[in-house]
Amino acid sequence: MDAQVPSMYDADQRDHHAEAVLEAFFATQRTPAIVLQRFYPPSAFPKVRSRLGGLPQLPDDLEWPVGESYGEQAPMHFLAQIDCAELPRVDTDMPEQGVLFFFAMNDEEQIWDTDEPQQRVRVLYAREVAVDQEVRALPEGMRPILDEGPSEYAYRNPAWLLPDEEGPRVHVQWPLVARRMDTWPDYLELPPGEEDTPYYDVYPSRLSEMRLGAAVAATGLFPRADAATEWERSTSLDWTFPVQWLRYQNDFPQVGIIIDRLARVIGNERRRGTRGEVDYADVRAWVERAARIGWDEAPDDATREAFREWIVGHISDELGGLTLTDLDMGRAFTKGLLAAVAYAAGSPVAAARIPAMMYRSMQDEHLPFDESSRTLPDGRKRCAETRVHQMLGHVPRLHDVVPEVEGEGGEVCLLQLACDPAIELVFGDCGQATFWLSREDLRNRRFDRVVGVVESH
Repeated sequence: MDAQVPSMYDADQRDHHAEAVLEAFFATQRTPAIVLQRFYPPSAFPKVRSRLGGLPQLPDDLEWPVGESYGEQAPMHFLAQIDCAELPRVDTDMPEQGVLFFFAMNDEEQIWDTDEPQQRVRVLYAREVAVDQEVRALPEGMRPILDEGPSEYAYRNPAWLLPDEEGPRVHVQWPLVARRMDTWPDYLELPPGEEDTPYYDVYPSRLSEMRLGAAVAATGLFPRADAATEWERSTSLDWTFPVQWLRYQNDFPQVGIIIDRLARVIGNERRRGTRGEVDYADVRAWVERAARIGWDEAPDDATREAFREWIVGHISDELGGLTLTDLDMGRAFTKGLLAAVAYAAGSPVAAARIPAMMYRSMQDEHLPFDESSRTLPDGRKRCAETRVHQMLGHVPRLHDVVPEVEGEGGEVCLLQLACDPAIELVFGDCGQATFWLSREDLRNRRFDRVVGVVESH
């Protein structure tokens, strides 16, 4: 048996004075910020104008931004709109009214910090936007999100996209609720040379704990370690996909979009286990059938039973064929239902047809936390890490990359978007996208000088 590693919390090792000094230091560095919370489920969305994705409520006097992608001019992708009247007052330099619109050239490269930043990111500000302002139609020439040209091997395409299809051009729409949240700087942000600066090996681990606690306090949400759905593998070694459970779900699938997305994902998952071409005829038949039913409409009982049996018929322990193992089917089920819920976020009719049980089963996928697989030197598991959308305050800096901003007063994080896989919002390898500007430009409403950067793990 390995010898037990000493712990900093051993009774004869613990330094209460040092802990008090560290907590006092955190108190001096605390800065208020705004967390932008994705309320869940779609059937209980609040009535707010701030949101991710969809189409922007651009006033008529604002043009849709155009930038450069792979040497060609193209419309930028719309990422978010933030109604400043909905924000907690944590910074006196922020507008108290008006709407901020965030755009970026969100192609496969995701290189935003260039010599001409306005060719890659753009933030528009409208002082007044009517409540009933119509959304702007998607302009011609928009490239697919994360696209580098037609390719069936684009590994970051949505799991439901079939090989010969182009990806979506509009991000998943989801409302955002702004709430106050405490923040603290990364170690590299701390002023150099201060006598009370804590040791590097102590500060980061405590910072992770403080950030987690702040996110929990701000959102009312909690990490769920190793949570499992009805259809994914539990801790039992003899687990199999719950075929009988599925057959007893007489109302499943409840809406056409579930047929569409789940059929697509199952088709793509079975393709992964083979080499060469795979016949998608049955998948396309279900996709077409879902379209005839209507993505927002309820299938009849015969269609529901036939689709459930089609799923069951794909489960087999044999490798290399056009079937899926129990484990793979469980994963496919989650991917397909996540995609259906993402669609329902922009369709109140579809959202109302998805049952509460399914929403509850998927809710952990929408939490703004990542379970850590790392351990501390004494063997304890590191706490879960936060993955929140945020404005202002101190934000995580994966590589301490901040583009140079013009103006005085230091840089301000206008918006940081985290990787949010449940709604297909991806930045690098589980990274983040941040919009920066100077304090002077924020005060003077010079949002035309915002710069952006995508950081990746």
